[in-house]
Amino acid sequence: MFKKLYSSLKVTANIRKIRYHLYKRRLKACGNRVIFAMGVKFFNPKNIVIGENVRIGARSILSGQGGITIGSNVSLGPEVIIWSANHNYMQPKELPYDNEYIKRPVIIEDNVWLGARSSIVPGVKIEEGAVIGLGAVVTRDVPKCAVVAGNPAKIIKYRNIEAYEKLKSENSFHNV
Repeated sequence: MFKKLYSSLKVTANIRKIRYHLYKRRLKACGNRVIFAMGVKFFNPKNIVIGENVRIGARSILSGQGGITIGSNVSLGPEVIIWSANHNYMQPKELPYDNEYIKRPVIIEDNVWLGARSSIVPGVKIEEGAVIGLGAVVTRDVPKCAVVAGNPAKIIKYRNIEAYEKLKSENSFHNV
């Protein structure tokens, strides 16, 4: 029984390595110890930068038209959506929108956790240490160590900054 389990774990690890190398070649930049779970999709990957020790959850979608930068020690839950461009619907030449895209970069700093099925719209900056709640729709910038939830996402509390800074100074990061 243990042999079968061990063999299964080795296969999973090998698949993750293959997926990592395939995605890394497509991205603008990608650090070490990055896990891409099954079903991750990239649009315009040459505009996406990913730091070290990052996990991209299963079936997440990252659209890099306007640019996406993800820092280090970041965890994206399953089915997270990050969009960095939107159709021109304010003054389109056609309805409901035209072929022009409004591109705005998304920046996610270090040590951020994006909960499952959260969505990030173009132009948002999520500062270090923030936590994005399950299913949140982030439509504006999120300050350092804020915890946000809802649609649209609102600050519901802040992490303990002293504890956060202590763990950060000790390089105590969860390995994805």
